[in-house]
Amino acid sequence: MAAIVRRIKPSDWVLLRDLRLSSLRDAPDAFGQRYEVAAAEPESEWRAAARASSAGNRRAWFIARDADDQAVGLVQARRRPASDCLLFSMWVAPAARRTGTGRALVDAVREWAAGWGGRRIILWVFGANETALRFYGRIGFAVIDEGPDVESGRAFGALAMEVAID
Repeated sequence: MAAIVRRIKPSDWVLLRDLRLSSLRDAPDAFGQRYEVAAAEPESEWRAAARASSAGNRRAWFIARDADDQAVGLVQARRRPASDCLLFSMWVAPAARRTGTGRALVDAVREWAAGWGGRRIILWVFGANETALRFYGRIGFAVIDEGPDVESGRAFGALAMEVAID
């Protein structure tokens, strides 16, 4: 059964912190942040992140829960004017991988972006992360060959990928 995904609420700041720290422990090289740095963030920063990402069309965090109501994944999205949506920090707990949770998280981002007129979703994946590259390819993302997103990713050993929002 696919996960249930919803946008975070301001009161979800502890859950956001715990999932983010779990993602950084599980995949320390997959994200642009180190566990130690995130763990040292004060409560006020986590509260502010949850509050800022809980409403509006500038940024959003989404949380996935399994059939037992356990939090099993998260993803962040940000609007880049005029019509791009940047997908960041997606993570699915190991026990929930290959269950449709990742797709459900991307679908939530797609729906959110479509709501404000988004035309495409852009993300970066480390070139060595073949599992993520295959996953994103299966759900319609394609590697971008040129442009500023390619250059931005290349500086960190990442490939830029995009998919149109229908």
